[in-house]
Amino acid sequence: MEFELSPNFSSKIFLVDMTLCRVLLENERHYPWLLLIPRRPGLKRIMDLSFDDQVQLVRELDIAQKALWDAFRPTQLNVASIGNKTPQLHVHVIARFENDPAWPATVWDHPVRAPYESDELEQMKQLLREKL
Repeated sequence: MEFELSPNFSSKIFLVDMTLCRVLLENERHYPWLLLIPRRPGLKRIMDLSFDDQVQLVRELDIAQKALWDAFRPTQLNVASIGNKTPQLHVHVIARFENDPAWPATVWDHPVRAPYESDELEQMKQLLREKL
């Protein structure tokens, strides 16, 4: 069985492949928002990873959090693995600000979405690829 991305990730933007995870950018300008998806088939939960892969996931989450922190200096970093709508294992890493439209609630509580403009998206991709 080969690793395949769920079709639910089709609107996300590819940034990089790390040792374990594919890193995608959520097309949402309100929040710098990364998704880390371990490139292993059939995973739904973190505990489904081997112990070594769990350790690698934590390393890559550390890199992702530091990348968002260095790039944006957010008020908070939200890290979550939920999987209710998309059961393929993935971890959200989201930079949050006191002035963002959903603060202090979760980003999922704010229904208004705003995709990046094309020039903004290119700048964001370049910045995050450099940081990751």
